[in-house]
Amino acid sequence: MTRRKEIDRERVLNAAEAVISESGGRNFTLDAVAERAGISKGGLVYTFATKDALVLAILEREIARFQDAVRRRLGDAQADPVEWALAYIDEALGEDDATTQKAAFLVTALVHAPEMLEPVRRHYDALLEPLRSNRAPVGEVRQALLAVEGAFLLRGFGLADLTEDEHQSILRHARKSVVAASGKSTARRSVKPQGQS
Repeated sequence: MTRRKEIDRERVLNAAEAVISESGGRNFTLDAVAERAGISKGGLVYTFATKDALVLAILEREIARFQDAVRRRLGDAQADPVEWALAYIDEALGEDDATTQKAAFLVTALVHAPEMLEPVRRHYDALLEPLRSNRAPVGEVRQALLAVEGAFLLRGFGLADLTEDEHQSILRHARKSVVAASGKSTARRSVKPQGQS
């Protein structure tokens, strides 16, 4: 009896992300992912039983990647919720349009299965809970983050035809609001977005 060949999970996730990025999700099928990963569809289904399970795994990895990038912007020091929000917006500003589109696709692909959106709920709870107060500056910072994520979701769901420039403009306005609300000149630990000098 031969031993079943082990499928590299990360290779499958990378292949799935490539298929999503190249087609905006329009050609995201298990067949396309299996072909891109160089495995059989049966091998793919053995690793991820359903398309939803594959999307969920990519989504969890994308959330972790984004949160790690925000943490790197903050460095080793403990950050207060306002500093975290500023680093979060700066990271969103630094994302390219393809990465933003991929993340939006992942969320929208699971809307039909609300129980699978738990990682997204946890992400937003962790982001917004420390900003629950309506007192300044916390209330203003929370509103800025809600604007950032509202624009992301409206664009992702195809409910608003926002160009990349319009999306970036919303993020820059939210950043200015956070800086103004915090009373800080600019974030002391935050890094400038990519492509800006």
